[in-house]
Amino acid sequence: MKNRTHLPMLVLMVLLINIKLKVCGESFRFLATGDLPYSEEQFDKYRQLLQQSKSEDFSFLVHVGDFKASYAECSDQSFDQICQIFRNYPKPVVYTPGDNDWTDCHRTGQDPIERLKKLRLMFYHDHRTLRLNELKVEQQSRNPRFKKYIENYRFTKSNVLFVVAHIVGSNNNYWPQSVIAMNEFRERNTATLSFLKESFTLAERQKFAGVILIIHANPNFENSGEYEYGNGEGFVGFLNLLHQFLASYSHPVICIHGDTHLYRIDKPFKDGTGQVYNHFKRIEVFGSPFVSGVDITVNTNTDDIFNFQPYYLKK
Repeated sequence: MKNRTHLPMLVLMVLLINIKLKVCGESFRFLATGDLPYSEEQFDKYRQLLQQSKSEDFSFLVHVGDFKASYAECSDQSFDQICQIFRNYPKPVVYTPGDNDWTDCHRTGQDPIERLKKLRLMFYHDHRTLRLNELKVEQQSRNPRFKKYIENYRFTKSNVLFVVAHIVGSNNNYWPQSVIAMNEFRERNTATLSFLKESFTLAERQKFAGVILIIHANPNFENSGEYEYGNGEGFVGFLNLLHQFLASYSHPVICIHGDTHLYRIDKPFKDGTGQVYNHFKRIEVFGSPFVSGVDITVNTNTDDIFNFQPYYLKK
């Protein structure tokens, strides 16, 4: 009788443990890179870096955009060169476009809009390149209103929400001198902000343990209040939306980006009163000329769920 009395309690304890494990999830690692390779030498080193990482337990690779130098030719061949690197990697690749990859292609006499269309075709519509289906991503292109924006997507892993948004350097292609560029900016910015708002609402409703936002651009978090006076107009909507989200969401949020090639992990973002958002961190990847990555561990069973360390090519 004594054993029977304690049986329901044991069952309850097992159920609670299982629920806790389900909510928290297992820890995992991923490798974040970007703003490279810019030369043949860097291509060789990047291949070596990824080859080295294959033997480790990274769940996926992140590339925050700019897979070539800004003045390098924006040819199909240059696109295919990085596509092959991504295809040869044994894990999914979480990639978001950088400005060198399309907006700056006018520097070599090519049409940025046409190049963006080609980039979407080669990297996202061709599922062999990134293999995002293995992460069970939800892409914005599923919405008929935003069918074109296949590069905006999100996925969850171990109770953490990953949000990948197409926000690029060169002021997010905000270029008043060009009617074509401004039309592209307005349409994409509307789509991206809609996707971010939807994703942030999901994070609050589902009570995720944390959010990882992946973009290309450095939106200059430190001086966000100055944008309305003429610098960085292309990031105003994004930063305003992020302000709103961080004011209501109390769990850890990190933004992984590239663009300015300065490896750093800090808390640069402040609210309207000048107070730092302590639950928000910015991680900027190394970038050319440094061929290195950032090793990011996620463990929702700990108070500090995100941990970072540089990842170097061993000599």
